[in-house]
Amino acid sequence: MSDTPCPARHQYAAGIIENYDDHVLIVRCPAEAAVPRQWLFPRGPVQPGEAPEAALRHLLHEQLGLRVEIVVGQPPLVAMLDGEEVELRYFFCGIATGTPQAGPYAEFRFVSRLHLAEYDFDPASAEVAQWLQHPR
Repeated sequence: MSDTPCPARHQYAAGIIENYDDHVLIVRCPAEAAVPRQWLFPRGPVQPGEAPEAALRHLLHEQLGLRVEIVVGQPPLVAMLDGEEVELRYFFCGIATGTPQAGPYAEFRFVSRLHLAEYDFDPASAEVAQWLQHPR
């Protein structure tokens, strides 16, 4: 048995941004991305020593021009991003201020939870999109 600790996974935070009529914000990656033209929930890396909530707030403001209120976080899950196993944590959010802008993404849309199945999600987002389709 080895005493060598397992290397820590990189952490990512993702936002499930809901609006007043139960639609969620999804974004599409540009053609040159690792998952070209697939849809996902906005996400980004958590820097060492940074709280995932702080990382998500910073990311959403920088990328989409939104300030959000985090309602609740989900337990972390393990996902593959760019060939690396990472810890990904989703947070349900509401928009406090701002209007979404595409930023680094090819496009964005607010989509009814019931219609998420119509979109081609990247593998890290597909399971969450499927879960969101079921009534709460």
